[in-house]
Amino acid sequence: MNKELAEEIWKDYIGRKKEYFSNLYRDLKFEYAEPVLDIGGGPGAFLNFFGIEKADILDIAGGKSLAGDYNFIEADLTSKLPKLKKKYKTIFVMETLEHIKNPLYLMAQVYDIMDDEGVGYISVPYTPLDLDRSGQENSVMCHVCRWKLEELRDQLSKLGFMSRVIQKRRRFKNTAFYLPHCWLVLKIKKRLEH
Repeated sequence: MNKELAEEIWKDYIGRKKEYFSNLYRDLKFEYAEPVLDIGGGPGAFLNFFGIEKADILDIAGGKSLAGDYNFIEADLTSKLPKLKKKYKTIFVMETLEHIKNPLYLMAQVYDIMDDEGVGYISVPYTPLDLDRSGQENSVMCHVCRWKLEELRDQLSKLGFMSRVIQKRRRFKNTAFYLPHCWLVLKIKKRLEH
């Protein structure tokens, strides 16, 4: 996706995010410590919704501060991430992995930039891939990969993460157009002993 298209999508999208996040994450409270990194965070709508005021955001889009005063780092998440000057205590990868053809490559890099005592949060759908939507020009609206829960946990374990499901949702009111009907949120930590 090119940066200009991504920016336009985010500007349109940010106005609808409050109800969207309320439905998707309902009563979740994320524990976090600085420094915080949001991978695929666009303009910062997720961070803003949860009251996280200081963070770095890695994304191809979102370079303008549309949702808060965040530090944007332009990056193509399908490639090698830019060199970062610090390790992060909290990393969010929310609603991102399903849009990438090789999400495990990204997660291997997350392992390298996460502080040994840090935590990460991943949010992904766990329904079958909707092939009718995969050819859309707007790649934000299509998903290119999906997992069953145990497949995802197994792959994360192979990368060196311990994972725990903190939310498993089915059926959303008023959001069927935007959301697959099943959604997972996992909390991850490094497994330091091998």
